[in-house]
Amino acid sequence: MRAALLVVAACAAPPSTPREPVAVAVLPHVPFSKLDRDQRMQLMKERVVPAMRPLFVGHDATKFASFGCETCHGDGVKTGRFEMPNPQLPILTFDDMSKFDRRDIEWMKAEVWPAMVKLVDEPAFSPDNPSGFGCASCHVRN
Repeated sequence: MRAALLVVAACAAPPSTPREPVAVAVLPHVPFSKLDRDQRMQLMKERVVPAMRPLFVGHDATKFASFGCETCHGDGVKTGRFEMPNPQLPILTFDDMSKFDRRDIEWMKAEVWPAMVKLVDEPAFSPDNPSGFGCASCHVRN
């Protein structure tokens, strides 16, 4: 019996040692334009993609089933290039938007644009602020 106790004691898992806390970089609460490249990447991974995926999938689950960085940034992602505006997105001609589905335009205007303005913490485009975050922040204008 004593041998059996020794065997059980020997097979028992060692007592767990408390783990040292791991430092996690916290993004500063500043506009996207003030972040460095690593912080921008972190913001995109931690906030933008998780927030935008349900908006896109909810709009068109088939078209956006594989929503990710490439959805907005296109093929440049493969080589680490994330420049915007992206010419691979639909090119916008604001004088004539008739080639686009009205539902898509309304969805972008009502859901995507306001969400991105909040996520990147930049001022929104307006006639009084033409350099603000708007359609042309992602889409090339014609």
